[in-house]
Amino acid sequence: MESGFDLLVERGFVYQSSNDQALREALKRPITLYCGYDATASSLTAGHLVPIMMMAHLQRQGHRPIALVGGGTTMVGDPTGKTEARRIMSREEIATNQEAIKGQLSRFLDFGEGRAIMLNNADWLLELRYIDFLREIGRHFSVNQMLQHETYRDRLQGDGLSFIELNYVLCQAYDFLHLFREHGCTLQVGGSDQWFNILAGTELIRRADGGEAFALVAPLITTASGAKMGKTEGGAVWLSAERTSPYAFYQYWVNTEDPDIGRYLRWFTFLPEDEIRRLAALEGAELRTAKEVLAFEITRMVHGEEAAEQAQ
Repeated sequence: MESGFDLLVERGFVYQSSNDQALREALKRPITLYCGYDATASSLTAGHLVPIMMMAHLQRQGHRPIALVGGGTTMVGDPTGKTEARRIMSREEIATNQEAIKGQLSRFLDFGEGRAIMLNNADWLLELRYIDFLREIGRHFSVNQMLQHETYRDRLQGDGLSFIELNYVLCQAYDFLHLFREHGCTLQVGGSDQWFNILAGTELIRRADGGEAFALVAPLITTASGAKMGKTEGGAVWLSAERTSPYAFYQYWVNTEDPDIGRYLRWFTFLPEDEIRRLAALEGAELRTAKEVLAFEITRMVHGEEAAEQAQ
């Protein structure tokens, strides 16, 4: 079995990993991996597509993804990259968002016959007894180490950091440990902004169980002109048809800047490399064809064939 790691490198998904060589070897055999999504909104955005496509590519290589919806961690709120505390959400709101996200992920991952699993971390996090959690998990974390993380450091110097947010990294690390123990999960993927949180999980698995697990993050995507990918003048580009119509979604991708075409075709489609190279090499007016292929492929995955054809 060819290593899925080399495929991810070829398609530009690998920004940083905890151990390139060991992970390359591990991905020569089927493994279980996961990516987590907090249920802070009723839809994922175009910015979530990179780790989703990482999981989808690895599933096609024979690996088993776990899509983890963070019903529990959403109650804490990830402070990463945030200048102020997230709003505390109700359980009902989180449950509604969670169902919507499940539907979106199932367009990319095959959940049939145990080929992928969808879980909710509320199922174990809400059952934890606090003192037991502190004794088993908290003792493996150094506050000094946590405060070296840019987000925590910046917040301490600014509006301050709430105690609930300081616990977020413990909860996410515990997710990884729980999935390692219960499902044999040895890899967590995400965007590069999650590097600190994901690495904390691999460290916890090593310290608590003496196990080996891996962290792998993709680059945070900006356009050729430096804008954050998946953002427009009107705000985020959502995967929900109610929030961003299939037509507007298609238009977003058709308006991709010329230098981004090759990267985006590798990240957001399953087209083979030779076809991507051919499309990316087009020039002038012909480059519009490559943009239409990109827009059609990604709209078809998110909204279905009929919606993509109508948008086109």
